[in-house]
Amino acid sequence: MTMLSGRTVVVTGGGKGLGLASATELGRAGANVVITGRDAAALDTATARLRSEGAAVASYVADATEPGAMAEVLRRAEVVFGPVDTLVNNAGQPGPVGPTWEVDQDAWWRTMEVNVRGTMLACAEALEVMVPRGAGRIINIASHAGVFRWPFVTGYSVSKAAVVKLTENLAVELRRHRIPVLSYHPGLLEIGLTGNTPKDSTDTWTRYLASWIDGEREAGRMTPTDKATGMLVRLVAGEADSLSGRYITVDDDLAELLKSG
Repeated sequence: MTMLSGRTVVVTGGGKGLGLASATELGRAGANVVITGRDAAALDTATARLRSEGAAVASYVADATEPGAMAEVLRRAEVVFGPVDTLVNNAGQPGPVGPTWEVDQDAWWRTMEVNVRGTMLACAEALEVMVPRGAGRIINIASHAGVFRWPFVTGYSVSKAAVVKLTENLAVELRRHRIPVLSYHPGLLEIGLTGNTPKDSTDTWTRYLASWIDGEREAGRMTPTDKATGMLVRLVAGEADSLSGRYITVDDDLAELLKSG
């Protein structure tokens, strides 16, 4: 595929899990891919894998929660590939599992720092470049957890709800600049946050979460990775730009959404 030929896409948290799967599919679609993360070894491995498939890729160690980190990534990416067309905010963490009043409160807040502050900072620093240029696109990876109740993982649920609301508000602010911003739920996957929940954990609530995921798997509600990344490629290609501000899921029919406005 070459539908993204010549475009440059930054994927945060791109060294593993959904981020790596997304970067791989974007590279196959012809995009110049820039991946970031905190794990230098994972980024090196991911970069080698992407290059072995013929992708044009650059990687930079960056912590999305650190002010200035995304600005530096964008500056370096532009030197290599030219202006960044799309930012995919994928970096995140699941947070503690259990009754909210029993979990580690610092771990709960750290989830907010990564999933909300990290996303907000990346958006703000990307928009400092995109708005003056009058071009760009942001896709924030959201979750069903941010739209419906996910008891016993409230740090993750509340943080993803904040990401959805941030997207909605940014879309209004950016309307006159014609820069679309979307939140995207890729489904329950066998990789990343959902796929890494250990069934044999010594923690009762982690086992409870793993059991729930098993139930979703047995009910056939897990999403194939290629379906999740395929929809992301379509969003990066601009198919849903007119839906700026919307929460889009992997199971949505884009044609129908576009018809209904």
